[in-house]
Amino acid sequence: MLLRRILVDGALLTVLVSAALVAILFFNPRLALSDYPADVKAAVPPRTKKEFRLALLIAVPLLVISVGVPLRSVWLVRQASGAAVSFRAAFAIVAGEYLLLSLFDLIVLDIGMFFTWTPRFLVLPGTEGMAGYKDWRPHARAQLLQGNAALAVAAAVVAFAAVHLL
Repeated sequence: MLLRRILVDGALLTVLVSAALVAILFFNPRLALSDYPADVKAAVPPRTKKEFRLALLIAVPLLVISVGVPLRSVWLVRQASGAAVSFRAAFAIVAGEYLLLSLFDLIVLDIGMFFTWTPRFLVLPGTEGMAGYKDWRPHARAQLLQGNAALAVAAAVVAFAAVHLL
C-alpha cells in the first residue's frame, strides 16, 4: 500500500511541480537565475527586486503543493489502514515522493531539457553558447549531495507534522 501511494502521489507531485517550473521558466527564466550555471549567472545582472518578489510569490504555491501532496498521501494511508501512521511509514511516503520528484527534476528537466536540449526560452540574452549550458556535472553533484540532503530534512519535518497533526 505504501509503495503504491508513493508512486501515485509522487507522480502527481512531480507533474504539478515540474509543470509549474517549466511554465515559470518559459514566462521568465530569470526567476530561476540562482539555479543557472556560474558562468551564466556571472554574465547577467542580478535579479531585480521585482523579479525577486515575483519568485517569492511563486514559491508559496509550490511550497503548498510540495507539502500538501505528501501530507494528503499520509492521510490517505491512515484512512485506508484505520490506524495511526508511524513516523517511519510517514517518512518513507514523503521521502519517496520527494525522491521521485528529485530524480525527475535531475534527469528530465535538468540534464534532458536544460543541459542537453537547451530550448531558446531557457537561454538568457547575452549568454548564448556559454559552456555552463552544457556542463551538467556540477549541477548534478550539487543536487544529489546537498539537494537530496535538504529533501531528507524536509521529508522528516513533513513526516513529523503528518504524524502529529493528522
